[in-house]
Amino acid sequence: MFSNNIQSFIILTIYVLIIANVLLLFAIYYEIIKDTLKRKHYAKASLLLKPEIIGYLENEGQKAAVEKLLTSHYLKMVAIDIMIDYAETHHVNLSEKFETLNFVNLLIKKLEKETDIVYLRKLAFMRSEQAYDILMNFSQLADVDISYISFFGLSRIETQRDKKEAAISQLIRSNILRDRSIEILRQFDLGFEELLSLLEKEESVKGKVIYIKAMMNKDDIKREEYSDLLKKFLDQHREVKIAAIQALSNSQNEKYVSELTKIYDNDDNWQVRVAVAKGLSNFKFACVKDVLLKMTTDSEWWVRYNAIKSIVAMGEDGLFSLIDLSLNSNDKRISDLAYYFLNANQDVYNTVKNIEV
Repeated sequence: MFSNNIQSFIILTIYVLIIANVLLLFAIYYEIIKDTLKRKHYAKASLLLKPEIIGYLENEGQKAAVEKLLTSHYLKMVAIDIMIDYAETHHVNLSEKFETLNFVNLLIKKLEKETDIVYLRKLAFMRSEQAYDILMNFSQLADVDISYISFFGLSRIETQRDKKEAAISQLIRSNILRDRSIEILRQFDLGFEELLSLLEKEESVKGKVIYIKAMMNKDDIKREEYSDLLKKFLDQHREVKIAAIQALSNSQNEKYVSELTKIYDNDDNWQVRVAVAKGLSNFKFACVKDVLLKMTTDSEWWVRYNAIKSIVAMGEDGLFSLIDLSLNSNDKRISDLAYYFLNANQDVYNTVKNIEV
């Protein structure tokens, strides 16, 4: 009797598992079919709307024809996608077109009722000043994705200077990671002098680092009257100092080599010395050879590593010094590290092959 009960239980369990798997299979197929139908429906709607939408974007007189087609919320969302794709592909600002079709207000009303990242993303790409207030509100939310998209949208709006500065100030104090904040700040497309002005007023370490890093890749960093203004930040907090070292190195102005060498000689912090080792790769090898070779004997491995890495970046002149280090250094740590770069770095290998040829 007991054995029969166990057998019945096992059979019942098998049937339950079979039924569960069949139901799961049906659910998967249902989702696949539903997704396929949705994509087909979207493609059909896009095919219908795209010629009319493009016609409207290139000729304001086509507005009435477009509005007649936009008979549902779904079609309006498809039209928004077409316009956003056109704007991004052709690098044009279509904010007025979005506003004229009342698409901006449509999304704002949706977002006032419920936070929806899909709607928010569409609104961010519209570049409409009408969206400024709601984007500022969403940028303060704890959800980093919502906050990031909101700041991205704010960075693309053409608005007054005070509104831009308010958005940037909020960005600096947000929970968004520093590197991503720098990406967004660059989207604001501020001039070098505007960034300098904000940097001068900034008190936080995070803010100063973000401003310096945002300007360090601009061409104006090579203008001496601008780069000189960053020298005073070499005496500030370690992170600010490192950012200033990177910026001055990017200027490629050889007058800063002695300043950077002095920092290396006098700073006990290995991260600062690493920043100098990295930064010196921006200058001609003849100007930095002695200090880079000195750095290869540093007590900190990361300093030695980055010094040799910078030597590698100097092309053939650096390569010959690296070979010399590998063969003739009395310090096994240095010779081993130099040999590692010679043996493992593809760029070095290619350079050696070119020399051999």
